[in-house]
Amino acid sequence: MAQDPFYLRYYVGHSGKHGHEFLEFEYSQGRLRYANNSNYRKESLIRKEMYISNLMVKELKRIVEASDIVK
Repeated sequence: MAQDPFYLRYYVGHSGKHGHEFLEFEYSQGRLRYANNSNYRKESLIRKEMYISNLMVKELKRIVEASDIVK
């Protein structure tokens, strides 16, 4: 899986009355990273990192292809 060139990053964010808030997912070489920054009710940055199976990578690729976001 380390030689698979598939890379995905999804980021959505905004600046509002609670400051800069965002949600981010990033996949590269078997590793999935997640970050969520919300200042609502004094919450702090949440970060998670995990390694996912080949089956999960296949499903991730299927979702991206089905969504037509790369057109």
